[in-house]
Amino acid sequence: MILATKKGDRSMASEVRKVTPYLPPAIMSKLCAYIRTKQEQGESLRASLRSLDVTWRNEPWSLQLRATALVLADLLDQGWSISALTRSIELVPPGLKTGTETAEDAKLRLRHALQVGRKRQLQDPSVQKFLDRVMAKRWRGGVKSSVLDLVDDGAELAALLRTTRDKPFEATLKDLRKIVRPSLEVVEEGARCATTGLRLMDIWRFFRHTWSLEYRSIPGRQLPILIRNDARPNRPVIGIAQLASPILRTKPRDNWLQWTPEPFIDALQRGVWPIDDTLAALADRVGQSASEIRFDDLADIDEIANPTENLIFRLEQKAAGAAAKRENQLKAAYAASKGQVQSQKDAAHQGWSEADWHKASGEVLYVRKRAETLAKLMKAKITFESLDRKLRGDDLLDHFLAERQGAQAISVALQEFRKAGLASQIADLSVCGAVAPYNALLGGKLVALLAASREAHEAWRSKYQDQVSIISSQMAGRPISRPADLKVLTTTSLYGRGSSQYNRLRLQAGTFRGLKDGLEWEKLEETTAGYGTVHMGAETVQRLRQFSEDSYGARRINNRFGEGTSPRLRQVREGLDALGIESDDVLNHATPRLFYACALNEQAKDQLIGLSSRKPAKQASVDLIADAWRRRWLASRIQSDDVLMQVESRNAQNVRSDLLPAEDDGQFIMPL
Repeated sequence: MILATKKGDRSMASEVRKVTPYLPPAIMSKLCAYIRTKQEQGESLRASLRSLDVTWRNEPWSLQLRATALVLADLLDQGWSISALTRSIELVPPGLKTGTETAEDAKLRLRHALQVGRKRQLQDPSVQKFLDRVMAKRWRGGVKSSVLDLVDDGAELAALLRTTRDKPFEATLKDLRKIVRPSLEVVEEGARCATTGLRLMDIWRFFRHTWSLEYRSIPGRQLPILIRNDARPNRPVIGIAQLASPILRTKPRDNWLQWTPEPFIDALQRGVWPIDDTLAALADRVGQSASEIRFDDLADIDEIANPTENLIFRLEQKAAGAAAKRENQLKAAYAASKGQVQSQKDAAHQGWSEADWHKASGEVLYVRKRAETLAKLMKAKITFESLDRKLRGDDLLDHFLAERQGAQAISVALQEFRKAGLASQIADLSVCGAVAPYNALLGGKLVALLAASREAHEAWRSKYQDQVSIISSQMAGRPISRPADLKVLTTTSLYGRGSSQYNRLRLQAGTFRGLKDGLEWEKLEETTAGYGTVHMGAETVQRLRQFSEDSYGARRINNRFGEGTSPRLRQVREGLDALGIESDDVLNHATPRLFYACALNEQAKDQLIGLSSRKPAKQASVDLIADAWRRRWLASRIQSDDVLMQVESRNAQNVRSDLLPAEDDGQFIMPL
């Protein structure tokens, strides 16, 4: 367990985490002795532990031993300290070194740790084959070229930039428009680059492999984007971005949007919104959510219209029964398959156009979800309907919060606003950064701003407008579609406590030509929680999954829509807990993160809780944002001889050598 005052407390004062896996005492003593011996002999402990995945394959307690060894090897890769006692192991994550590590030291340490996974991936034969294919000069679409032709020549670019430096400011800007003219190119399925004949997705993937962080595909909505320079030969790539489905649970974002009760109630009490209208909007949200849940097999229409405590109790009992039935089904399926992975198809895999949503909603997984959700909504409905209509303003709010269920009803309604917002109005900027040589010119800031452009928003809407929602349709028993009208973008710093890419990244309205609304990446709050699986290797995750299935006699996490968020995280957590290792002790890597958000219009936050229907001003175009970026950053950046020397030194050969083989230092200077 972690040495902390209470569960979940990851204070900097509590560095040592003591873990004792579920292994027989003799086996655990043997493992601890093995670790101490390798450390005393000065051998690579992480390499030795990884080798045990093979040498212990046929030993008793094999899965537990191998999974434990791989977990420890991954932690060593990430800079954790490990000390073996007699029958337990002490862990210290590097992110908890207080008072001895500067922000830059932490950034370098984390960069090195992340590159362990990147190196491992670049050594994969399939990845090497892909890189060799796109970097080789071949005839494609009548042109002999490679992806490296899309890396600008830094020496040529620097020479052009030098010619603009000694001119009056407006003349410099005029010249810069002829040297750097960004355009946004959406990576669509099957689309090819007119310059090289390569698939746009291959180009995007190639540059993503140059990031410090290992490339992993992510579930949900995705919109990969290339930012290219139309003013230069071959339209070289300035940077890449990707809008993706947002992280479902993150406290800094939810607090900022007032989707959690404490900041929401505080805003109400401060008079940010009219109390009467706000409570009415919450009640309407509860009613709208209830109308999108199939209930004919759970209750009759009169009960839903006039809910009672008896109905709520019955729904909760129905949910519990369905959960137990699903657990038994999973165990039976696992036993029948003798541990082989079975396909868990649902409407999402069948294709929504042919799905029988009514039938799909009858699966026990969705019976549980429907009954569980409906019980919460009916409880909130009863509370909102109990409001004293004679009261107004502060008196109404005080009366509502004085009721036992008042704050809970607000929480339920906010959760529904959150679901609706995450389904269609928020995207995560999951990839964002510049490609050499533009990274030396603060091209990362340009890419982050262009992700909030009108063109990016319209591309997202065009791709996902009116798309049928898998989970919502299975909850409703009929097709439910969601809009794709983005209100907010979010992202997270990669390298701890700061991000030069997003720092002071704002364009004020009225300061730059044509900008009717300001554009800002706002810093929210820092979190030291740092939970995640980025430091867990693929083999480790596989062993943990195998042991979890063996322990529970069922494959309980099947990567199905509706099962829950973050299946990889849940698989790792379940496997660690089955091993007897407190999962938070390993998944909490204690590396601080900064959260950022960009509201795409002035009313965005109000719209996300149903309190504004005003039509916002049009978002800024790529051209307007590029003009502002050149004026705000590029014109001053090129005045530095050091910067132009960096630009001059970067070219396609640098990128190639960085990938084959990968070096310890990442290609990009700015955190992405």
